[in-house]
Amino acid sequence: MAVIAIRGSAKATGLTGSARLRAHVSSTARRAAAFAAAAVMVGAVGAALLQLVGQLLGFPAPVAVTGITVMAAALLNSLRRRR
Repeated sequence: MAVIAIRGSAKATGLTGSARLRAHVSSTARRAAAFAAAAVMVGAVGAALLQLVGQLLGFPAPVAVTGITVMAAALLNSLRRRR
């Protein structure tokens, strides 16, 4: 008599073979599209802030660009780490 043991961490979803792969690819594509949209939004906000900082505060362009780049990288990195 054969016994099949399923561990507690195993998922019993019923997806096998190509259905499982298709679900994984779809999930990955949705996450990539969401991240791309967030990157575009952060870039647009960064460009607006760059213009604002350049005009109002009188920072030189390289300093303002560096600050906005660091801000965008921090925001996108925090979005990437959340799942």
